[in-house]
Amino acid sequence: MNSWNSVVFLKTKNAWSDSASIAKMSGVQSLWSTSGDWDWCIKLDPKHSTPEETAAFVKNLRNADWVAETKTSWWKEVAVK
Repeated sequence: MNSWNSVVFLKTKNAWSDSASIAKMSGVQSLWSTSGDWDWCIKLDPKHSTPEETAAFVKNLRNADWVAETKTSWWKEVAVK
């Protein structure tokens, strides 16, 4: 075990449903729409889930003109004895 996991919550600037462009981004393992404050939740693949790789992914994502806001959570699984 000892693996990192990351999710990025995403709010878009306008009504937007082009999930295919998010799904094609390098590092995206899965994607789902959400209700409430966030439009999308992005689960990153293991390679992009370290804090450093997640930060780079989010920086790139925030450069898109349709992104209003992001929130990131990551956690590390550890073996239980």
